Amino acid sequence: MSKDPTGNLPHAVRETGAQYVVNADGQRIAVLLSIQEYEHYLDLLDDEADSQDAELAARLAQASSQPTGGERQPFRDYLHQRGVDDASLQR
Repeated sequence: MSKDPTGNLPHAVRETGAQYVVNADGQRIAVLLSIQEYEHYLDLLDDEADSQDAELAARLAQASSQPTGGERQPFRDYLHQRGVDDASLQR
C-alpha cells in the first residue's frame, strides 16, 4: 500500500513478503498462513485437546493394557462392559 490518503500513517497497514502484516512502524501485528498451514494448525489444536481428554487417555490405557494375542472379547460383552445405554442387545 502507498501512503494513507488521509495522512493517518500510523494506522496504515502493509504486507511484507507473504508472511507478516506490519503496521506503519514496521511492528508485526499479524501472521499470514496458507490454507494448508491453517488446516495443519487446526489439526494440532485438535491433537492437543485430545491429549488432555481424560476419558480418551483412560480408553487408550485400557486398550494398550489388554493382551494382543489369544481370544478376543465378543462385541456384545464389550458393549455390556462399556455400559452403552442407547444400544439394544439381545442375548
